[in-house]
Amino acid sequence: MHRDFRLLLSSLCDLSPHKTPNPTVDIVVVSYNCLEYLKKCINSIEQHTDYPFTLSIVDNASTDGTQEYLQTLSQVKVIINSSNRGYGQACNQGAKAGVGDFILFLNADTEATPGWLSPLVQCFQTDPRIAVVGPKLVNYDNKIVGAGVVGANAAPKLRGWLTPDGPQQFTVQMDCLSVCGAAYMIRRDLINDLGLFDEHYFFYFEETDYSYNARYKGYRVVYCPASRMYHALAASSQGKAPEELRELFTQSERYFNEKWSEFLKEERTYGEDETTAGGGNDRP
Repeated sequence: MHRDFRLLLSSLCDLSPHKTPNPTVDIVVVSYNCLEYLKKCINSIEQHTDYPFTLSIVDNASTDGTQEYLQTLSQVKVIINSSNRGYGQACNQGAKAGVGDFILFLNADTEATPGWLSPLVQCFQTDPRIAVVGPKLVNYDNKIVGAGVVGANAAPKLRGWLTPDGPQQFTVQMDCLSVCGAAYMIRRDLINDLGLFDEHYFFYFEETDYSYNARYKGYRVVYCPASRMYHALAASSQGKAPEELRELFTQSERYFNEKWSEFLKEERTYGEDETTAGGGNDRP
């Protein structure tokens, strides 16, 4: 079926989530030896979330007391893996365990701010073609670490990387190549069309791959600055040697380039080129 016709059918369907009166959200957090960050993440979600949600934590065989801590939580779905299954596969486990209309994947080193979730849901409800939405992310020095990835498929650029945030900084909602995988929201009703994360990626490029797949099939990827979160940057990969991280990145990059070799030739550009740094993936 032609993708434009499929999208037309989706927009006319009464079951499409943009017409659901009270859509629900599954929040999935993947953890690996980052207990203190995870505690802050969970506490912030519970304190600042203004929208109904279900929280699932998928732990990739942590040895720092995370598993013991998770057993003390009463209103959280907990999945504990006996080995590190990688970020993408763990996210998929959490997604499959839920039933919400939307699925929000969070790194364990993210922290919610007041009123953060509703704008993401509202963004989806404006257009059934929106497949991915991501918030503005800043680090604890109030510098931007997530404001959308723009440019052409073969030349992605990070907008505003490590520039000081402010009331006039990157405040316009816009379509992008991708958004930061540390806070990455998708629609459950598109799983049959787009799938979940490609589990060939153990770490790095999962969200970039999903965003490219969404745009390739005619959907939109949107940066939503009305939602703002903190992201500690790379805390979820602490404990891994730099050489191991480089090897994981290289493996994922090689697979990504092979998979999307034809789509990378597309010359169309996405978003405004207000960048200070570039790169092939939006999660450091």
